[in-house]
Amino acid sequence: MIKEYNFEKYFDCLLKIIPISIAALIALSVYRIFFFFHFADFTTLNAMTFYVLKAFWLGFRFDLAVVAYINSFVIVILTFILLFRSLKVFKFTVFIIKIYYWVAFSFLAFLAAVDFGFYTYFNERINILIFEFFRDDTPALMSTIVKDSRFPVAVIILFTVSVISYKLSSWTAKKFLNRQCIIDTSFWGGFLKTFIIIFTLFITFVFMRGTVSMFPLGIFHTQISPNIFINKISISPAHALTDAIQSKAEQAKTVDVAEKIGIPKEDINISAFYKTSQFNNAAQEIRPNVVFIVMEDFGELPVLYNSKKFDVLGELKKHFDEDIVFYNFLAAGRITIHALETTILNMPQRPYALQITQSPAAFNKYASASVVPYKNSGYNTSAIYGGSLKWRAIDSFFITQGFDNIYGEGDIKNEYRHQWGINDAQFFELVLRELKKESDAPKFIYGMSTGAHVPYETPPYYKPLPLETPKELLEKMPGMSKEYIDQMFKTYQFANREIAKFISAVKKSELADNTIIVVTGDHNLREFPGLTREELFRKYAVPLYIYVPKKLKRPMNINEAGSHTDIMPTLYDLSLSRQKYISAGTSLADNGKKHIAFNSDGFILSGNKAALYNVDSKTAQYFIFDLKTKLLSETQATKEHNDMIEYYKQTIAAADVYLNQKNQNKGE
Repeated sequence: MIKEYNFEKYFDCLLKIIPISIAALIALSVYRIFFFFHFADFTTLNAMTFYVLKAFWLGFRFDLAVVAYINSFVIVILTFILLFRSLKVFKFTVFIIKIYYWVAFSFLAFLAAVDFGFYTYFNERINILIFEFFRDDTPALMSTIVKDSRFPVAVIILFTVSVISYKLSSWTAKKFLNRQCIIDTSFWGGFLKTFIIIFTLFITFVFMRGTVSMFPLGIFHTQISPNIFINKISISPAHALTDAIQSKAEQAKTVDVAEKIGIPKEDINISAFYKTSQFNNAAQEIRPNVVFIVMEDFGELPVLYNSKKFDVLGELKKHFDEDIVFYNFLAAGRITIHALETTILNMPQRPYALQITQSPAAFNKYASASVVPYKNSGYNTSAIYGGSLKWRAIDSFFITQGFDNIYGEGDIKNEYRHQWGINDAQFFELVLRELKKESDAPKFIYGMSTGAHVPYETPPYYKPLPLETPKELLEKMPGMSKEYIDQMFKTYQFANREIAKFISAVKKSELADNTIIVVTGDHNLREFPGLTREELFRKYAVPLYIYVPKKLKRPMNINEAGSHTDIMPTLYDLSLSRQKYISAGTSLADNGKKHIAFNSDGFILSGNKAALYNVDSKTAQYFIFDLKTKLLSETQATKEHNDMIEYYKQTIAAADVYLNQKNQNKGE
């Protein structure tokens, strides 16, 4: 029997963790193989062998991360008790470890069974809907599960795995207490021993992350192929559950937005959201394609400083000069998902509310979805995302909202990938490829790029145009290195030049006469902490570019205020005729209406007036907006200011009621 717990026994225990870890990895791989062969539709997997192998390799990395998480507790506690060198403490710790391993691996088996059952019914790996089990008729659901013919088999398998886990845990504990050590470390020096302890903790941390890149391995990384099922193979049940728990934790923060904002339910009227597009004879004849692009970080501020020496627009400047650009335009919010949800659902971002995509509401089919009027008009509809379609589960979100086709980074040769997906050259290649596909029906394409995102990267072949950052702009980025600023604007410029190439390709082709293109940003660049109070609008501003073929053009006042909620109503007026739709926004092609734009921070803009409304304190600041300089100056409240705030509150409250009501798919 051992006489003392020392470094030699510590190192010996680390080595004896390896067999049980290998056994766990084998078991997890067996589950993934069984999952694959049980659910795979092999008729759709022709020529997909490489992607399947890639999915299994990625899956192994997920499993390794899970085992590392389980082992981390054991390694940390074994390291900690080195401080005591007590044999009694060590023996007690070994008993705890034995029980811990047994429970951990048994739970992992149970989680796999739940994951398998969940996929059987929902065709999805574990997600936030798992928590609806406890909110629904739980006894009835349990009764249904027990009556399933596979339930007894699952119980037998789980019991068997639990017994095997106990045997392996006991065997590992016995080996821990074995007097004989695998390696004699008595002659090792203190420096080497300290290094091994630190290195063990470090390598465990690396395995837990699953990668040495910026972001730890997660469901985000599973978008690896054009095949949706292949992308679902990799994720481990443990990671899927973790993602669901994080989403649930955010959901717990939800409140009744209408009540919080101070609008009584009886005063809320959602009927104003039910609209019909204008009569458009040219649109009826041409039935134009519509391409709507939301670009990552395509903020307005750098555009205001564009020059030959600071050429952030590149060839896009020519298109800006030729076509329609709204500069008094607000992004829906401060993050990408705000833009995506607003433009897909035609509803504004609500203060306090959870993101739809992170809640069970993601699986509601909304009649307000931007794609619906085009589907009703016989269009072929596609959604294209430049990153992983598993990001915030947008693959399911796009499908649920009615898109016929969805594409992500796995649908194009992945050269010069950045942290968030494919670069913009590849992204627009994918969009153009989809636009040029032969089809008897016109196309509506919704695209969101990811290229101009931190950490800013461009392909190694890219040669930038002059980018001498103006001193005034540098002052708005205090504390940032020249290298960082240069790379940021280089990436911004690259993205703009790639969208310019796409627009030019359309204009030079037969598509020029029957394709509408709209481009905006998801939000402004975030790297401007030096903005002053008078520059508050610039903090939120993104440009809105519109290319409309000559036969479809109509007068639009580019000085009007607008926001993301106004884009789809504008497109409906330009491309459809007398088509019913649901939206909180107002068409910018309707010059007879007063336009009031706002965002998730309560910044409201209309004409030469602006306000910043604080929902928590129910107070506001009031401004005059200079249409030329885009600067604000504080002023006293006017009736127009108060009307703008009331409109904001009523719209937010009505949107919350609409998005939370039942039977959204019927538009009720």
